[in-house]
Amino acid sequence: MKNEGRFLKNPTNKRKRLHIHTELQIMGFVVPILNRDFDEIRQEVRGRIKEEKWQRRLVLIIVSTALLLDNMLYMVIVPIIPDYLRRIGAYKVKYSYQLTNDTVGSENGTEYFVSKLHKIKEYESEDTSLGYLFASKAIIQLLVNPFSGALIDRIGYEIPMIIGLVIMFSSTAIFALGQSYGILFFARSLQGLGSAFADTSGLAMIANRFTEEAERSKALGIALAFISFGSLVAPPFGGVLYEFCGKPVPFLLLSFVCLLDGFMVFMVIHPKTQRAETGERIKGPTVFRLLLDPYIAVCAGALVTANVSLAFLEPTISKWMTDTMPTVTEWQIGLVWLPPFLPHVLGVYVAVKLLKRYSQISWLLAAVGLGLEGISCFIVPFATTYTGLIIPLSILCFGISLVDTALLPLLGYLVDTRHASVYGSVYAIADISYSIAYAIGPVVAGTVVANLGFFSLNLIICLSNVLYAPALSFIRSVYSYKPFENDFDGDYKRDVSFNESEFYGSLENQHFDPKQPGHQYAYDQVLPKPPVPELKATLEKYVKYAGVVADSKSQLFQTERFVEHFYRTEGPQLQKRLEEIADQSSNWINHFWLKTMYLENRVPLPLYSNPGYAFDDPNFHSDNKDDMFKYIALFIQGLFDFKAVVDRRELPSDYSTGMFGGSLMCMEQFWYLFSSYRHPRLGVDTLERVDTNTEHITVMCNSQIYIMTVMKDGKIIDRDNLAKQLATIKFMADKSITSNHWPVGFVTAVNRDKASLAYKILEKDPINRKSLEDIKRSAFVVCLDESLQSDKMMSKDHPASSSLSYMISTVNNRWFDKTFQFIFTEDGLCGVNYEHSVAEGMPMFKMVDHALNYIKSKKSNDDDSTKFACYQKPRPLCWNLNEQMRELLTDCKKEAMKISKSLNIEILHYTGYGKQFIKSINASPDAIVQMALQWTFFKCHGKLTSTYETASLRRFKQGRVENLRSATPETLNWVKQMENENASMAVTGYGIDNHLWALKDISLQMCDIMPKIFSDAMFRELFTFRLSTSQIPWLPDNAAVGYGPVVDDGYGCAYKLSDGSIKMQK
Repeated sequence: MKNEGRFLKNPTNKRKRLHIHTELQIMGFVVPILNRDFDEIRQEVRGRIKEEKWQRRLVLIIVSTALLLDNMLYMVIVPIIPDYLRRIGAYKVKYSYQLTNDTVGSENGTEYFVSKLHKIKEYESEDTSLGYLFASKAIIQLLVNPFSGALIDRIGYEIPMIIGLVIMFSSTAIFALGQSYGILFFARSLQGLGSAFADTSGLAMIANRFTEEAERSKALGIALAFISFGSLVAPPFGGVLYEFCGKPVPFLLLSFVCLLDGFMVFMVIHPKTQRAETGERIKGPTVFRLLLDPYIAVCAGALVTANVSLAFLEPTISKWMTDTMPTVTEWQIGLVWLPPFLPHVLGVYVAVKLLKRYSQISWLLAAVGLGLEGISCFIVPFATTYTGLIIPLSILCFGISLVDTALLPLLGYLVDTRHASVYGSVYAIADISYSIAYAIGPVVAGTVVANLGFFSLNLIICLSNVLYAPALSFIRSVYSYKPFENDFDGDYKRDVSFNESEFYGSLENQHFDPKQPGHQYAYDQVLPKPPVPELKATLEKYVKYAGVVADSKSQLFQTERFVEHFYRTEGPQLQKRLEEIADQSSNWINHFWLKTMYLENRVPLPLYSNPGYAFDDPNFHSDNKDDMFKYIALFIQGLFDFKAVVDRRELPSDYSTGMFGGSLMCMEQFWYLFSSYRHPRLGVDTLERVDTNTEHITVMCNSQIYIMTVMKDGKIIDRDNLAKQLATIKFMADKSITSNHWPVGFVTAVNRDKASLAYKILEKDPINRKSLEDIKRSAFVVCLDESLQSDKMMSKDHPASSSLSYMISTVNNRWFDKTFQFIFTEDGLCGVNYEHSVAEGMPMFKMVDHALNYIKSKKSNDDDSTKFACYQKPRPLCWNLNEQMRELLTDCKKEAMKISKSLNIEILHYTGYGKQFIKSINASPDAIVQMALQWTFFKCHGKLTSTYETASLRRFKQGRVENLRSATPETLNWVKQMENENASMAVTGYGIDNHLWALKDISLQMCDIMPKIFSDAMFRELFTFRLSTSQIPWLPDNAAVGYGPVVDDGYGCAYKLSDGSIKMQK
C-alpha cells in the first residue's frame, strides 16, 4: 500500500494508470451492427491510414477541402458585406436632392406638369471601401506568398498547412463577430495570410504525393473543381444564411470546417512522423529564382491572364445585369455563377483525360482555354437574357478550367526536371498569379466600367486573353529535358575528372523517337532529383557508424578529430561544389557511385560482382536435344520480344512497396539492358552503349564463341530455324570446327587490370578487334553447357544450392563483360549471370519472366507464322593470338579456375515463421532478418562489421541504390531503429555512402593533399563490407538468386521473406 500511494502521487503514473484503465474498457467492446471488436477496428483503420494509397487519397480530400474553404471565404462576403456595412453605419451618409418633372393626366383629359423633389441617400466612398476590403485578402496573399513558399520548401508541407488553416479559422471567427469596418478589414487581410500558407502548401502537397504526370493532373484537376465550386457556391450560400440566420452564421460554419480540416491533417498525415521519416529536405530554388525560368514565367503569366476575366467580371456583372436586364430578380443575380460550375468540372475532366493520353499538349490546352475565355468575354455584353448570359459565362469557366488543369501539373513537372523536386515556391508562384488577378480585379474593374463602360472592360479582357495565347507555344519544347542551369561546363569536368561520354557512351544510336506514338508509358515519367544531404548530418552519422567497428577508443577519437577538422576546413568547399554539380545534373549520385562501386573496382567480375540467378522451368525438356534447342530458341524469341517492348518504351511503370509504397519508380535501367558493355580499362572500366537495333546474339559452346542471327530485316526468325542454328553451333563446337581452340572468354573472368591488358593485346590485331566488336554489339550471350551430373560442384543432397553456385562461380564458357549471359545445361538447368553495373535485379527478373511467359503462350499456340522463316548459318568468331597473348590467356585461365573454387553457397529455408507473424507483433520483417545476420556475425567473429544492405533509390530520376548500413550502435533497440530511421533515411536519399564517396572524389581534384578523413584507416574499414545483404522480394519460389562476397573474408546474403517462411542464400 505504501508503494501504491507513492505511485499515485506521481501525476505521470496516474495518467498511465488511467490510460491503461481506458484501454481495458475499450478492449473487448463489440461495435453494434459491425459485430467486431472496437480495438480490432481501430487497428485496422490505423493500418489503412498509413498505407500509401489511402494516404494519397486522404491528402487529396484534406487539400481539396482547404481550397474549397478558402475560395468560399473569399466569395461568401459578396452578397453580405455591402448591406451589412450600410446597416452598421460604416460610411458617412449625405443627402442630395434631385428635381424631376412628371406629366400627369387629369379626368377631363388635360395634362399638366408636376415638379417633385427627391431626397437621395448617398454613402461616401462606398465603392472604394468595398474594393479595398475585397482586395485586401488577395493583396496580403500576394505579398506573403514568396516567404510562405520558401518556408514550405524548408520545413515541409504539413505544418504550413496547419498554420494556414488555424489562421483561416481565426480570421473567419473574427469576421463573424466583427462589427466595424476596421475589424472586418483586419480579418479579411488575416485570411490572406492564412491562404498564402494553406493554398500553397496544399497544391505542393498534391504535387509531392502524386508523382506520375497523369495522376498529378487528375489530382490537381479535382482540387481545381473544389476551388471552382467554392467560388461559385459561396455567394448563394452566404446570401441565404445572411438573410434568414444573420451575418455570423455562415462565417462560424466555415470556421468550424477550417478547424476540422486542420485536425484531419494532424490525425491523418502526422506531421512529426512525416518529418522524421523524410529526414533532411532538398533545398529548392527561391520564388525569384524560379521566375527567371522562362517556362515558369510564361505559365505564371497565363494563370494571371486566365483568372483576370473572372476577377474582373465577378464584382461588376451584378450591377450591369441590374441596369440592362430589368426583369432579372435579385436571387437570379446571386445564382448567375452557379450554372457555369458544371462546364468548369467538365473542362477539368476533359483536360485530365486528354493529358493522360497526350501528355505533351499542356501548352495547346492552355492556349485553347485562353482563346475560349476571350471569345466568351466578347460575347457577354451582347447578352440580353438571363439564359443568354449563362452560355458565355459557361464557356468562360470551361476555358479557365482548361488553363488551370493544364498548367498547374506542368509547374510541378518543370521543377522536377529543371530544378529540384520541392514544390512550395513553384506553387507559391501559382498562388501569386491568382492573387494578382484578384487583387487588381475589384479595384481596377470598377474604375474601367465607370469611365469606359462594361463593353470596354470585356473587350480589354478579350484582347489580353487572345493576344497572350500564342505565347504559350513557347513551352512546346518543355518536354525535351534540359536543366535550367547550363549543362556541365569545362570546369566541372576538369574539377571532378568525369566525362559522361566516357562512362556512359554515346546515345546517338539509340533507336527510338519519343515523339512517335506509343511512348506514353515508363518513358513519360516525371521523377524528382535525389537530394544532397547536409554535410553536418552525414559526418555525424559517419562518426556514429565508426563507433560500431572501431577497435579502440583511441582509434575512434582520432577519427572524430579528422572529421571535426574536415568539417571546419575542406568540407564546406567540397560540399558547395557537390551542390553545384547536383543542381546541374539529373542525378549527382551516379556520377560518383557508378565509378566507385563498380568501374574502379579491380576485383574479377565472377563471384565478386556478377550475381547469379537459377530458375526451374518444367517446360525445359533436355532428354531430347532437338526439344532442348527448340526451348532455347523460344526463350531467345521471348527475350527479343521483351527487347522490342523496351525499345518502343512501352514498358509500364513500376511502383514501390513497403515503407514508401505506391511511389513511382525510375525505369531508365531497362533502356540499356541490351545495349551496354563493360569494357575493361587500366584503373577504371568504361560502361559503353551500343546500337539497340542489333539483330544478333553471342553463343558460347565448349568455350568457343559464335555469332547467331536472331532477326532478319527487322523480323524475328522462326523457332525451328533458330533451333537449327543452335544445333549447328553445338555440332561445330563438338567437332572443333573453328580457327583455333583457345578459350578467350577467360580474359573477362580475372582482375580488371589484367583483363584490360588482354584487351589491349587482342585489339592490336584487326581480326580480334572485329570479333570483340561483334560480341560487344550483340544483344546478349547464350551459354550452351554440358551436363553437370558428373560435375563435382553439383550436390545431390542440395540441388538448389549447387545450381545457384554453378550460375555464380562457373568461369569457363562465359563472357562476363556482356550484361546478360543466359545459361542452359544439357541436363535441364537454366539460369542467368549478369554484369551488375548496368542494372539491379528487378529488370533481369522481369526480362526472364517475360521470356518464360512467352514460352508458355507459344506452347499453347504453336502458330509461328508471324516469324521470318529463314535459316542463317551461325558464324564462329576468329582469333589471332600471338605468343604473348597465349601465355596471358593460360595465366588467366589458371587464375579464373582458382577463383571459381573459392565460393561456398548454401540455401537455408526456414519455415518456423515468416513475415506475416513478424508483422503481427508490430515489427519489421526486414529488420528481424538483419538483426539475425548481425547476431550471427558477432557470434562468429566477436564484433560487428560494416554491412551493406541495398536500399533502392529508384523513386528518384536515374536512381539506383544506397546503403542502409544496418550495423548501428543501437543494437538492443535495433528493430525499432531500422524501421523508423535508417531505412527511411536511405531510401529518401539521405544515406552517407554516396555522399562521402562523392566528396572524396571531388577532393582528389580540388585538394592538393587528400583530407585526412578519407586517408584514415577507419574510412577504409567502414567501406569494407564483409557482410553484403539484400532482400529479394520478387524471387519466385522455384528460383534462387545470390552473389559472392565483395571481399575475400566476407559473406554475401540474399533473402526472400514469404508469409510463412524465410529463404536465405549465403
